[in-house]
This record gives sequence, structure tokens and C-alpha cells, in this order.
Amino acid sequence: MISTGVLHITTARSWRGGEQQVLYLALALSEQGIRQCIVAPPGSELSARARQAGLEVAEIPILGELDFLAVRRIRKLALERGYHLLHAHTAKAHSLGLLARKKSDKLKLIVSRRVDFPARQNFLSRKKYQSPYVDRYIAISRNVKRILVADGIDEDRISVAYSGIDSARFQKLPDCQYLRQEFRCEGHLILGNIAALVDHKDHRTLLEAVGVLQELTDRSDGPEKHWKLLIVGEGELEGYLKALCEELHLEDRVIFTGFRKDIPALLNLFDVFVMSSKEEGLGTAVLDAMAAGLPVVSTAGGGIPEMIDHKKGGLLSPVRGPRNLAESLYYIMSRSGIRKRYGSYNRKRVKDFDFRNTALQNLDVYRLVLGETD
Repeated sequence: MISTGVLHITTARSWRGGEQQVLYLALALSEQGIRQCIVAPPGSELSARARQAGLEVAEIPILGELDFLAVRRIRKLALERGYHLLHAHTAKAHSLGLLARKKSDKLKLIVSRRVDFPARQNFLSRKKYQSPYVDRYIAISRNVKRILVADGIDEDRISVAYSGIDSARFQKLPDCQYLRQEFRCEGHLILGNIAALVDHKDHRTLLEAVGVLQELTDRSDGPEKHWKLLIVGEGELEGYLKALCEELHLEDRVIFTGFRKDIPALLNLFDVFVMSSKEEGLGTAVLDAMAAGLPVVSTAGGGIPEMIDHKKGGLLSPVRGPRNLAESLYYIMSRSGIRKRYGSYNRKRVKDFDFRNTALQNLDVYRLVLGETD
């Protein structure tokens, strides 16, 4: 327990990995008896899911990171309801929390950093990230901490609390036969990628790797000759990536599924999980795949090597290296025994990333900031 409530602040309307992490954290803290509330934009997916889970939610319209009306509402809610610990979960929430914290000595501010690219280097951004009114940063991987330090933040102000998942969700996977029919992939090895179609996920490298892989498997007589890649997700680069797929003559190999909610069934369909990120805070889609018992072939972007043990749970290759990625895929596709061994290893390894462990690590940071450590 801690002496005050926690006000989680998020500004995202969509549903991605960061929003799932906020929900997991709030659920696990609730199990610990922590009083809390989630501030989210009206109509956001997180707001709906949190309410459905029985969590307290305050929907506050947020027009931007300098929305002073939203700041006043956040500060008023925190002070009147006794949520004196503000926990910001997005970059815009960081700004809003900072402005709320500066106006009241009763409040404390913790900022979670989930991405592994540097903060903007303009004057306002430097003031924001180096402000003494941020009482503690939580980085979701050692790699994210390294980048925060490079941005000028004292490493003594940064704690690491890995993102977590509900691994029990993937212990018994649902039937996937309907997906084989939907995607017409009966008798094929299925490579799977689950990621937003945005720049840092580097799907260009993935498609270029698939082009090389096609050349390798076309010369094979083994079962690896018959395969398809499913790219699950949506995003701003969808049109560009589909055009690139046609340019590389991969239409018969690659399927863009769009956004899907049936992730456990998709993971049951996959034989190999593949990622091509050039930057990645941690990558909870990889953790989901590990929990489902899949081998992982990935670039060594960001925090991914902190999850995947090379040649134990998967194969890692350099970022922006399509040929290396293709050769790793070919190697693991042609060796069913290694796929099984890597998958079994990952099921055990992923237990270190349970979301309840993440919550306990966050709770330790709360106690540190409040001066309530033993």
C-alpha cells in the first residue's frame, strides 16, 4: 500500500501496446489495493476497456500538450480526490502532468517512457525532460534508459520497469482453422508479424527480407518452400507498403490483414514470429508470441535483445539488414526441431515479464518518490 491515490494520465485515443500496458498496470495495482483513476480522452478505447474492467475513469477532453483547461481539470481532480501521485504515460501526458505538478507542492509526477528514440532537441523539449518537477522516470527497458541518459537526464532519476503481459492468456490458444480458410493458407508455414504500420517498425526491411527469402525457398524441395507472411496491423504506411509489396512481386506471399482482435488465434496459426523494428522500446507483441510458444526471428532493434535470448529463443540480426533477416528465417523455417525448442524456451522465459511483476516494480518507484520505502 501507499499513502495516496494514483492518477494515471494518457492522451491516446487509439489502442496500441502502450494503452494495454496502462490497463495491465491499473488492474494489477488494483489487486494490491491501490486507489487509482485513469484520465483518458472521451471515447478512447482505453477508457471503454478500463470501465468494463471495473476501474475508475475520468474522461477529460485534451486538445494538446499545452491545453491549460485540461491541466486545471487534472489538478482539480487530483487534489479533490486525493490522487497526489500523477503517473504520465504518453509524451503529451508528460507535459500536462508537469504543468499540473508545478502549481501544487502536494503533487508528485512520475513519467513512463516507452519509446527508444531521442526526445526532440529544441529548447522547450529540453526544459520538459530535464525539469526538476518530474520526480522520477520509468523506462520500460535498459535501452530506453540509455537513451534518456543520452538526452541529458541523470541516470539516478530513472528506474527500469519492464513492460509485462498476461502470459496466462496464451497458455491455451483458440482454434485457428477458420483463419487457414480465411487466408487460404492450408499446408503452408506461416510467418507472422504484429505491429503498427509505422516507420520505426521498418516493414520495408521485412518486405525486402521476404523478397530474398522467396529466392532461397524457390530453390528448396522441403516444406519451407510453401509459406506465407501475415502482417497484422494498420497505420499510416499501409498504402506505401502494399505498393512496395507489388513492386517486389510478393502478392502471393504476403497478406495484410489490417487490425485484428483475434490475436491469440493468430498466434496459434503462426509457425514463426518475425519483427523488423529499427527502434523498439521493448515490444510486447514479441512477449505475446513468446507466451504462445513461438520461436522469434527479429532484428536487434531497441529493447528486443532484452527479451529474446539469441540461439535459445530465437535469432537476432542487425537492424536494416534484410539479407541477414531472410537467412535467419530460412534457417529456422527448414528446422522444425529448432522451432519447437526455441518456442518451449520462450514459454519459460516470458514468465519474467508477467504484468504483475511490472506493477510491483512500478509500486516500488511510487514508494521511492513518496519516501515510503522500508
